[in-house]
Amino acid sequence: MSEVTSRAVGTARKKYIIAKNPLRAASVDEPDLNAVVRDLEGFAKELRAMDVGEDAEPVVMTPLSAPDTQGVHRIEAELTDEHVEALKAKFGTGLTIEEDTPLELFDSGGMFDLAQNMASSASSDTLSVVVSVRAPDGSAVSHASVMLFGEVWSDRQLTNTQGNATLKLHGETLQTLSELRIKPKDSFWSKVIKQPALQERGNTVTLQPLPTSKDDPQIDTWGTEAMGIVAMPNNGPVVKVAVIDSGLSGDHPDLDPAGGMSMGEGGDPAEDWKNDGSGHGTHVSGTVGALNNAFGVRGVADRVAIHSYQIFPQATMSKLLRALDKAIEDQVDVINMSLGGSSSSVVLQERLQAVRNAGILPIAAAGNNGGKVMYPAAYSEVMAVAAVGRVGTFPDDSHHTAHVTGTNTANGAYFAARFTCRGPEIDVCGPGVAVISTVPGKGYASFDGTSMASPHVAGFAAVKLAQSPAILNMQRSGARAKALFDAVIAACQDLGLEAELQGRGMPVLQGVVPPPPAPAPQPGDDVLADVSDLLARAIAAVKKIKV
Repeated sequence: MSEVTSRAVGTARKKYIIAKNPLRAASVDEPDLNAVVRDLEGFAKELRAMDVGEDAEPVVMTPLSAPDTQGVHRIEAELTDEHVEALKAKFGTGLTIEEDTPLELFDSGGMFDLAQNMASSASSDTLSVVVSVRAPDGSAVSHASVMLFGEVWSDRQLTNTQGNATLKLHGETLQTLSELRIKPKDSFWSKVIKQPALQERGNTVTLQPLPTSKDDPQIDTWGTEAMGIVAMPNNGPVVKVAVIDSGLSGDHPDLDPAGGMSMGEGGDPAEDWKNDGSGHGTHVSGTVGALNNAFGVRGVADRVAIHSYQIFPQATMSKLLRALDKAIEDQVDVINMSLGGSSSSVVLQERLQAVRNAGILPIAAAGNNGGKVMYPAAYSEVMAVAAVGRVGTFPDDSHHTAHVTGTNTANGAYFAARFTCRGPEIDVCGPGVAVISTVPGKGYASFDGTSMASPHVAGFAAVKLAQSPAILNMQRSGARAKALFDAVIAACQDLGLEAELQGRGMPVLQGVVPPPPAPAPQPGDDVLADVSDLLARAIAAVKKIKV
């Protein structure tokens, strides 16, 4: 037998982002990125020569052009540590060389990801529990996530088409079970039952429906009501909002996106953005601009062109940078980023400055770990949004209750969400607890997170811009972006929370309330109208006879 040692991994390569360093000293020459490209081409040949075998994976090296000048302004490349050091030695501080880091979505669904199907096999001391999830009418609720926790074990399963889920917990008994959580795919509120009284069979959990469906009259969510339901002007150019996220479900009847692009590897960039695997981007987009029609929900902005730029799943800094380039190219007006990370990036901040210089206001979620504001929200170029909730807008037994804190406003109506990041970088706050919006499958679901607060503010900024022709018609420059930033801040109402939790407060719209949508025509409406007309004529005839 041989001693176990580390596996030889050959020449390790990682993906880097390379750009001119905007912070270089005046004495340092500005590097020629075309010369850097030539060096990287040489490195690629070296790496191919060093790899073992003729079928070695080629090195990826992509020069990217600026949307305005078309000159190379950024390079993505897979390099070894040795080649990174060679670039630093040649170009010094003239170059910024950053490792391409992953990004995350800022929703608070993490509490539902704690159960990990830990009971992989049944044994004599494995507890098996069957839970049946039902709607109030007794029908089955399929594809609901059911999580059961014991003292040391937990399991998570999805309900089948009959609404049943079988959970197995090793070493637990019915008396040691501590919590049962139900998270539906859509249409219903979640439910959390502490110390559940369960049997091995015959357990039924009934969920409460959300106050909206594909058939019911359209509702205004508590978030849109709190921020003001205002009609956008129906003349002049349509405001463009970019949603950089996980895509947008292309067949949702309550959304009408203007276009999009996927920044993922391979596939069809012009079509892949319409497939939203997580539902996050579809939910965010609905908060910005769900249609003002006769069903579902209404977004904050009732007349807006949404451009969906897909960077999830497997989002990275390089994908975000590409999406920002695309936003500049498409001349959008507002960008929503319900995402981020803990690492600062010189290259990202430079791109955000370019976004502002293009007359675009970038808005980002502050983050959901309850700590410091994350990036890109932490940059001064970005409007950072914290999350608040409103008392009485969700059932007491739903998972939303976990986000309630004792940090309330003076009137007791609002509270700072437990998960929201905080700090001096916070500019405003928005509704971020129990937010109902669109999800794939043509349905609606209630999510939490600064991810949900940020699109409220992005939709607000779109309405404010449409209401302000003087800003809308300004030349695209940093002054235009600042003017819109200042207009949003000026519209804030102080909720009475600490500045690190609310910034200047929650923006509230003023203006004309849009008319409710006309109800969808129903079968027999024409007949009823004819009968009504005949009755009116008959009554008029009788009155004439009496006279």
